[in-house]
Amino acid sequence: MILFGRYRSPFTRRVAVAMHIYGFEYEHRPITAWTHLEELRRLNPVGRVPALQLDSGELLFDSYAILDYLDQLAGPHRALLPAAEPRRHEVQRMIACAMGALEKMAHALYAQTMVPPEKIHAPWIEHSEAQASSALRWLEAIEPSPWLAGQDLTHADVATVVMFDFIGTANPRFVEGHRYPKLRALSARANDLPAFRQTFPSSSVDQSLPALRAE
Repeated sequence: MILFGRYRSPFTRRVAVAMHIYGFEYEHRPITAWTHLEELRRLNPVGRVPALQLDSGELLFDSYAILDYLDQLAGPHRALLPAAEPRRHEVQRMIACAMGALEKMAHALYAQTMVPPEKIHAPWIEHSEAQASSALRWLEAIEPSPWLAGQDLTHADVATVVMFDFIGTANPRFVEGHRYPKLRALSARANDLPAFRQTFPSSSVDQSLPALRAE
């Protein structure tokens, strides 16, 4: 299989982390919509990462769809999304909150960096950051034991860690100091694992923002 997209994109990274955990071998091609738009459109008509090319040549795109496919390959006993309720919807709820925080932070960042200064609308930025903060506080209130949904690492941990790591790179003031100690500890615990460590984004803020926008 071939995974397209830089690890600087948290959407690409969450797929890569799952592939490492499942033990699926893949070739990594770190292309972006900023430098390889036409190639990326041939992989995904929306022109976003990640995209996954299967051994058959078939293409999958969108991180949710790709992860659903990988979970099916891994099987119910290894999948990072629990098969049985109520744990299944509990994990999905955490994923939704983490990815929502990521999207709202992206809105706030782009409203400041991707428009001319005279077009910056402070109330929209404040609104988006407030939504991201609310999501982070909700996740921070969870007591890991040792992972968010119990003893086993799930997609909730993957989504939360890639979100937290991205914000820490793209907008460190938002999570600096003593804010979110449990989320910081969760990130540290996860990044000790090879699947997270080998996909950790080493990028500057300027490089990270386009990576997210291109997803």
